[in-house]
Amino acid sequence: MRVVFINEVFHIEKNKDSEQLREELVEYFTRTLLDQSVITWIAEYEQQIVSTGTLVLWHAPPTYTGLGNKGMRGYILNMYTEKEFRKKGIASILLDKLIKEAKALNLEYVHLHSTEDGIGIYRKLGFENTKFPELNMVIK
Repeated sequence: MRVVFINEVFHIEKNKDSEQLREELVEYFTRTLLDQSVITWIAEYEQQIVSTGTLVLWHAPPTYTGLGNKGMRGYILNMYTEKEFRKKGIASILLDKLIKEAKALNLEYVHLHSTEDGIGIYRKLGFENTKFPELNMVIK
């Protein structure tokens, strides 16, 4: 589903590297689910996955807001629902489960990136704009 999500968000119809990306994603999720540095929730309908959400756990230097949790933070990604299952509250349920996981793990905070379609769900559940905008640099 992550490949479908990426292709949909970036308007990619076909990519020669899709198969390699799938293989690397299988390796990544196999490793991180086993070492418990990733928590993934899925929703199924008739034995097919129709929605996903993932919480990646990571460490950073502690801040005042995170005293006592040793810099544990979370990044939510892979929030994706198949088109025919959208607007039914599935993503909200999965996101709520990920937030509960974060609270149980005493994370300092969780953050995420949002599409325009998803931003309302995130704000409704308490996500806010950050003080500092995020910038990226692709390293090749």
